[in-house]
Amino acid sequence: MDRLTISVTETAQMLGVSRPTVYKLIRTAGFPVMRVGTRTLISRAGLERWVKEQTEEQRA
Repeated sequence: MDRLTISVTETAQMLGVSRPTVYKLIRTAGFPVMRVGTRTLISRAGLERWVKEQTEEQRA
C-alpha cells in the first residue's frame, strides 16, 4: 500500500530541491501541507496536482 503523505525530506528529493526550499514552499498558498502533531507532511496526490498547476501557470 502506498502512503498518502510524504516527509519534507522525501518531498525535497522528489522535487530535486533542498529541504529549506521545501520549507519556503510550505509557506506558499496552495501548497499541499498538513501538520500531524509535530510532523510536517505533504500530500503525495496534492503535490502531484500542485506541480501540474505550477507547470501550467508557467506555460500561460
